[in-house]
Amino acid sequence: MLPVMVTQEVPMLARTPAPPSPSQPGPADLVAYAAALPAVASAVGAELRDFAAERLKAQGERIRAWSSIRSPLDFIDIELRFAAETLGAYADEAMHLQEVARTAAEVVAPSSRG
Repeated sequence: MLPVMVTQEVPMLARTPAPPSPSQPGPADLVAYAAALPAVASAVGAELRDFAAERLKAQGERIRAWSSIRSPLDFIDIELRFAAETLGAYADEAMHLQEVARTAAEVVAPSSRG
């Protein structure tokens, strides 16, 4: 019974025309994207280097904080604070990198769609 149901639905789907998808890039869009790639890579690379420097500084502060440990609870507190700050920093940086990449792409290849 199942094969009959499938064969009955397929012809209906085949007769239904697919609406044009505005999200499919055309050749001009692909050329614009390719032209924007070096600028996007450069901008994102610079931001990643800055972020890496910030994370290295945070690691140094974490290691310095270990010198003040007096009990296992102090260690747990320091590590949990560092983990929470790190997760927040990575989340913020991910959002920031998306903005940087989008801005760099729009500067090099402004969107032709409205």
